[in-house]
Amino acid sequence: MQYFYRIVDAERNWVGKKTTTAEAAVVKGVRITAGLISKERGSGSQPHRHPKVEQFNYVLKGQFKAMVEGEHKLMEPGDMVHIPPNALHHMVAVGEGENIYFMAKDAHADPELWILGKNEDQTLDKPYFEPGFEKEDAK
Repeated sequence: MQYFYRIVDAERNWVGKKTTTAEAAVVKGVRITAGLISKERGSGSQPHRHPKVEQFNYVLKGQFKAMVEGEHKLMEPGDMVHIPPNALHHMVAVGEGENIYFMAKDAHADPELWILGKNEDQTLDKPYFEPGFEKEDAK
């Protein structure tokens, strides 16, 4: 079993093309999945839910517009958000330069979706982009 990771140097992959622009380097534990998530400025996740999964996000670099159950906050380094199971939420990168947060989820609670969520609007099948930041190749 591996105990130590240098996640900052790990390759980040786009994890949910129908939900988010997040690129993640993750480590799967027995109960918790943790990782570094980066998003390009002006992009992020559609409002979505993880029906069974609880999570925490801690901002390391940049700024994120975050929403949980209709409550909005501009998050900066040092800010953490708690997202209870099935809470409607999204995070959109708005800072100049790198926008990175640390994520911890009990993703084992939903092996089918793992760290992915379900878009609140099921007709949407692409990530969220702020006006002026849309990308055609994200479809």
